[in-house]
Amino acid sequence: MLNSSDYNQPGLASVPVSWYRKKWGKALIIFFILLGALLVAGIYLFFDLINNPVPQPTAQIDPAQILEENLAVAGRRTERDLAEKIDRPSFGNAEAKVVIVEFSDFQCPVCQTEFPIIRKVMNNRQDEIFFIYRSFPTINENSILVAMASYCAWEQDKFWPLHDKLFLSGQNDFNRESLIAIARQSGLDQQQFSVCLDEEKYLSRVLDDVKDAASLGVVGTPTFFINGNKLAGAISEAQWQQLIDYSLSILEQNN
Repeated sequence: MLNSSDYNQPGLASVPVSWYRKKWGKALIIFFILLGALLVAGIYLFFDLINNPVPQPTAQIDPAQILEENLAVAGRRTERDLAEKIDRPSFGNAEAKVVIVEFSDFQCPVCQTEFPIIRKVMNNRQDEIFFIYRSFPTINENSILVAMASYCAWEQDKFWPLHDKLFLSGQNDFNRESLIAIARQSGLDQQQFSVCLDEEKYLSRVLDDVKDAASLGVVGTPTFFINGNKLAGAISEAQWQQLIDYSLSILEQNN
């Protein structure tokens, strides 16, 4: 027997809500996407380690070393980078040769710590870089809601005001009411935003972000790709400057 919670409207004319539109359904979809990706990656790594055993590093690798070991990738923008710029929130110079893609969760404490650093770098070097934001909502069941909210703001050309306020709030327990309040503070049309959120207009786009992240081996947030080179976790401002300068120097050498 169906309970009243299984309907999206009151009354006898109501229809059941599809399982994949419920919170547990969305979380289940993301779980199986990540589980499948991790299984494939685990199998690949298992056979790779058998065939090519490598010694364990004795010290943390500096980010610039990662670029130096991947000169062919660091010296160009990847096809994925170029495609992403068409339909994802972005900032900076669309013609820049250094492309930074971030997979992030607005409720992630490390992402919140990294936010002022990457924002400062973006502002100071916006002529030299093209920054693309993508969602990887895995902190809790409300992460998907917040990710959809960011795309609802994007359709009103208000993604970055909402983006900044969400990170500056320091919260990890957003809900519909708090998101609407922050949207109003960010200058969004509240009615349009509410309808967009309630209709889950950008759920498929968020799930596409998750699928792409999984295919790239992303397992946590924040994870960055600098011209195709993956860096996970917090990165200092000095390291960002080093990464960008090194990428630009490689590009100059290749021209």
